Amino acid sequence: MLANFFGKSKPVNFIIIIVLFFMYYVLDFIVVQNFEINLDYLFKFLLTFPLFLGLFFLFNFVISKNNLTRDDSYGFLLFVIGLGFLETVVLDYEIVLTYLLLFLFFRRLYSLRTLKIVYQKLFDAGLWLGVLVLISPSYVLYLILLYAAIYLFAKITIRTVLIPIIGLVTPFFLYFTYLFWNDDLATFNQLFDVVLMIDISFYLTSYYAIFLMLFLVFTAVSILLRTGNIMSVSNRFKKSWVLLLLHLVIAIVFIAFVDKKNGIELISFLIPTTIIIANWICTLQKKLIINIVLMVFLLLSFAIHFIV
Repeated sequence: MLANFFGKSKPVNFIIIIVLFFMYYVLDFIVVQNFEINLDYLFKFLLTFPLFLGLFFLFNFVISKNNLTRDDSYGFLLFVIGLGFLETVVLDYEIVLTYLLLFLFFRRLYSLRTLKIVYQKLFDAGLWLGVLVLISPSYVLYLILLYAAIYLFAKITIRTVLIPIIGLVTPFFLYFTYLFWNDDLATFNQLFDVVLMIDISFYLTSYYAIFLMLFLVFTAVSILLRTGNIMSVSNRFKKSWVLLLLHLVIAIVFIAFVDKKNGIELISFLIPTTIIIANWICTLQKKLIINIVLMVFLLLSFAIHFIV
């Protein structure tokens, strides 16, 4: 049933998946809030839920516009299910806005495959990344992904190397100017007071160990079963697949370097994994297997809140 319904990308699918996402809020209300709701919780819900709709639109736009998956809803469904695995729903609008910026960066990065207005895309990607680095220095890791996209889709030239850097430093320059005008350069200097330390103990807890193991196992299966076929065909998606794999590696390194871990940072990890898994699911000939895989993800996304 799930295979038949989500095997095509239709407007009704978007609505059903949004309803599923709303059910995770209901689950949070039952399990975390213990049926107690207050004005603060309601206000945060009314603020973050529309932002998530924008986030979902950008996710769909990136994967459909750049042909990262076939014409189906598996990637979007898995992404929302992944959000359902988080111990509590995200009610911080600043975090959602940060991921909106990240998707604006991915929108420009993956669209380099079309080789249209390349310089503008490179500047925009660098600009969005610069804003993200101001929020958290760990985002500078994605600069590797940007230059990998340039190497795969465009050409390494002086312009393509320098333009992203110009975009990247522009928010820093504007922020510096603002702080200089307000005589608060100490705040700017704190941006460079960064201590990089890898600590994955948070992910070794039983809850997130199950979460990560499930997605990593299916991601590994998808990579093993799809890479050979993709690389044997001469088309643009081959380069997009390589970029997706690098995206996965950088996302894993990124969440390892996050200073204060609370599980929400795993959204960065879900972006490439759900796209990669969706690429494998769409190739399965037996719909029974697709239904089983999707049901495992769906049921466990609810059950994990009660069994762990």
